[in-house]
Amino acid sequence: MSTSSLQAVNVDTDATATNGVESDEDQVKTSDILSLDSIRSTLIRQEETIIFALIERAQYRHNQAVYKKSENLGNPPGSVVPEGLEDEPSSFLEYFLIGTEALHYAVRRFTSPEENAFFPDRLPQEKVMEELEYPNLLSSVGGAIDVNFNEILMKKYIEVVVPSIAVHGDDEQHGSTVLCDVAVLQAISKRVHYGKFVAESKYLADPEGYQRLVDAGDSDGVMELLTNSAVEAKVLRRARLKAATYGREPLLADMPALKTSKEYDSSIVAAAAAAAVVGAIEAMGTDDDGKHDKISPSMVESVYRDIIIPLTKDIEVAYLFRRCGKEPPPQFAPDRMSTDEP
Repeated sequence: MSTSSLQAVNVDTDATATNGVESDEDQVKTSDILSLDSIRSTLIRQEETIIFALIERAQYRHNQAVYKKSENLGNPPGSVVPEGLEDEPSSFLEYFLIGTEALHYAVRRFTSPEENAFFPDRLPQEKVMEELEYPNLLSSVGGAIDVNFNEILMKKYIEVVVPSIAVHGDDEQHGSTVLCDVAVLQAISKRVHYGKFVAESKYLADPEGYQRLVDAGDSDGVMELLTNSAVEAKVLRRARLKAATYGREPLLADMPALKTSKEYDSSIVAAAAAAAVVGAIEAMGTDDDGKHDKISPSMVESVYRDIIIPLTKDIEVAYLFRRCGKEPPPQFAPDRMSTDEP
């Protein structure tokens, strides 16, 4: 379980070893993986994963019971219990997520630098698969590579995201609910922690500039230097458009009757694409009664605007401070967002 860019390194290496022939196309350089264009391409591909996961979660009601602490759940299979936490209560979501992470760890999920566990202290000690060797894409200076903001992500997801996308109430589908919750949390976690790769790429492009700001304790200056407002605006628009497109049923009435000839294949695809675009554009312009939407496009946009983008930037700032040998300021601690009220 690794990023597509990291997979490319491993797959190409295996192919070379098997065939004994190397070509320029087989070689992937670390500088290419860390280029901002390559990182942005990866982040764009992750948008579908996040949006589809949100759509899946939105089909169930809030089901607040799965987020409440309980003392009767026990220890999830495969996980370990840190000393002193034997009787620590947990919610059904936490129980399910701890068990999921323990299982995934056994097959080396969290050995990849792009993966960050929500409960790293609950992971087992042994794996059933040998570890892979990854290129050194992130810096270990100051513990930068270990920056982990999943604590605040979990809090924001439960308190902000779920109430915004799920209908109030309880439908008793608690198992399906937490299954979807885990998919959303892991997808968003992967996305926001990709900020470490973004930060490393930007640091390498201007190490003196970032070092000077960090030495001065100027977190606002660091934030300003790494912010690209034009790119953020495109991300928000694209997220809303994708949510409007994927979150609606296709308009079958606008499609031609199905026939078996190949000529009609292309016309069906073209009509379906056109209908999807029209519906998406309509949804982009206004929020109607939402009767055709599986999820509100504006809500997906707000998740990106209020949670994903600012949390990614907080991770970038924390990484850059550690990368430059300093502790991040208190507002960039992993248990809060810098946009929160003091």
